[in-house]
Amino acid sequence: MKKTDAKKRGDMAKSRELRMFPKRAIHVDFHTMPGVYDVGRDFNGMEFAETLKKAQVDYVTVFARCNQGFAYYPTKVGTVHPGLKRDLLGEIVKACHARGIQVAAYFNAGLSEENALRHREWCRVSKTGSLYEEGLTHGFRRLCFNTGYSDHLLAMTAEVLELYPVDGLFMDSFMYDPCYGVECIEGMRRLGMDINDDVQARRFCEMIMDQFAEKATALARKKNKNIKLLFNCLPYSQQPDHVELEFCANGLDWGYDYVPWIIRYVRTLGKPYLLMSARFHVEWGDFGGLRPLHSLLFDCYTAIANGATCMVGDHMHPRGKLDPAVYAMIGSAYSKIRELEPWTDGARAEAEIAVVHPECARYPGKANVKSAFFPGVAGATRLLRELKQQFDVCDGAEDLGKYKVIVLPDDVLLTEQLRKKLENHLHQGGGIISSAWAGLKADRSGFALPSYDKIVYEGDEPFKPAYFKVKSEVANDMPDMLTAIYDSGIAMRTKKGAKTLADLYQPYFNHGSWDWRYENYYTPPEKASGRPALAQSGNIYHFSFPAFRSYYQRALPAYRSLVKNCLQRLLPEPLVTAEGLPSFGQVTVTRNKQYWLVHLFNYVPELRGRKNQLIEETIVSRDVKIGLRIPGRKIVRVYCAPSKIELDYKYADGYAQIHIPEIAGYQMVVVECQR
Repeated sequence: MKKTDAKKRGDMAKSRELRMFPKRAIHVDFHTMPGVYDVGRDFNGMEFAETLKKAQVDYVTVFARCNQGFAYYPTKVGTVHPGLKRDLLGEIVKACHARGIQVAAYFNAGLSEENALRHREWCRVSKTGSLYEEGLTHGFRRLCFNTGYSDHLLAMTAEVLELYPVDGLFMDSFMYDPCYGVECIEGMRRLGMDINDDVQARRFCEMIMDQFAEKATALARKKNKNIKLLFNCLPYSQQPDHVELEFCANGLDWGYDYVPWIIRYVRTLGKPYLLMSARFHVEWGDFGGLRPLHSLLFDCYTAIANGATCMVGDHMHPRGKLDPAVYAMIGSAYSKIRELEPWTDGARAEAEIAVVHPECARYPGKANVKSAFFPGVAGATRLLRELKQQFDVCDGAEDLGKYKVIVLPDDVLLTEQLRKKLENHLHQGGGIISSAWAGLKADRSGFALPSYDKIVYEGDEPFKPAYFKVKSEVANDMPDMLTAIYDSGIAMRTKKGAKTLADLYQPYFNHGSWDWRYENYYTPPEKASGRPALAQSGNIYHFSFPAFRSYYQRALPAYRSLVKNCLQRLLPEPLVTAEGLPSFGQVTVTRNKQYWLVHLFNYVPELRGRKNQLIEETIVSRDVKIGLRIPGRKIVRVYCAPSKIELDYKYADGYAQIHIPEIAGYQMVVVECQR
């Protein structure tokens, strides 16, 4: 073979490698204050790339422009950091590509201190007319994309795309707070929108941000049709080609209840996605904080157990050195993930239950929530995980026909489109578990589905607290006593043909009520109210109270047991059964053409202090038995990965009954099937 031909083939192979979706990525922040005078002093491109390569990294997001608005390359459009003496971005791209590592360029789109200081006319104006006091902290001002700032940012983006062969663009901080500057006021009036209506003002902001994302996408695709694009805080359902699911366990409102629900939503969108955790102990930008190895491993295992790939966030010191201890830990975690990739490549999650909430389609940036999650969805997710059920979280836009049970948590009001899908689901023999206001019409005048017609909605529940007592049909694992309902929901009654499965009891008086002498603090149950706390109408099971939000906030095991008893009636043969795992143990099933993969978790995130959650050690469970409902004739063998140690199993009643002698933190079980 001629050397030129070999070189061409080598170049083609490298090109294919660079286009592959990343498996083990790093997001390197570099937000550097203007007072730092020695930016990049100790940087060495080959050392940077080699550190990543040794840590098993194949994709890295690095800084074109930071939160402060400073560029780290010789820009002619923006402002170079005053302490920068070299082309950091250019050296990184060249060195990483030489090691076969893809590179994405980072811009903070929504924040730029330098632009806000030099162009106050580009700042968003609050409803009260202020610019600076509405920021995220003392220092940040938000930029309005309905000003000249939009053209400036697009010009800077075009400049980077022209100068450097980057493989991706990451645009951060897409914020949807309305702007009341003159450009936005006039823009709303031209469209006939009411500037005094907060909903319409927010909608106008969404339109402006969406228009910018479309322009940036067109600009990038024109330069490189295969470029990976990420607009952080744009709803995951609207991301152009992939999702990077950001998460920092102890930062903002995240915590360990966040990822389980949002990753089950993102995996339904039909796009590749990374779970972006972080090495920080506290929050992004925590230079001296390092999480324990098992905290990071837990995140990485969670990613592959849900069909995602892995990304870890870091923040490089301004002088340009990556911390060896950080990358030793990341490399240790990524080496374990790489060992599992021969089985996990191309695997997708299996589910037979869907938790449906339409507002997920607008999450994160446009959703009408103030924290990092929907409490009802988060509660349903925790509860179903503890029951070892296999489920997705959906926005209702997709086909729901593949699911056997739909869960409507607490506040899901039905659109006409969703109502039709749920009615079809019931006609095909599916079941619904709903709670509180879920299932009502948009105007809350009554239940939307005809199948609810034997359950009558009578407005909000007047008693607080209330209590319930279950009937024998759903009494398994339930305490033989009245159980508290801490959070009020709706009042309802049943008509002929519906069953009351739990009776509602009322208190002597409502908690906190006042008779001008005493506050009624102690509120024991008085008598049966004559109304149900849980009713069944055909394949619908409806709780009068917000059972899922309450489970998230109160963690009362009786709520979980009651949902489990309803599920056993609707789903008597679940995809997975488990014995020997503790309540906090998790089971997730993924599948590709050759393998069924059972991911077993035995970790407990511990709250230390008031906020910090850690996983410092593994927990060992022994003699665990897993049942996997799978066609037996296809099974070739069953073993642990990556060790390939064979596991005892037998096939009976449609299940592969697998015995796992020991689980230390995490174990992946491979059920190898005929091709």
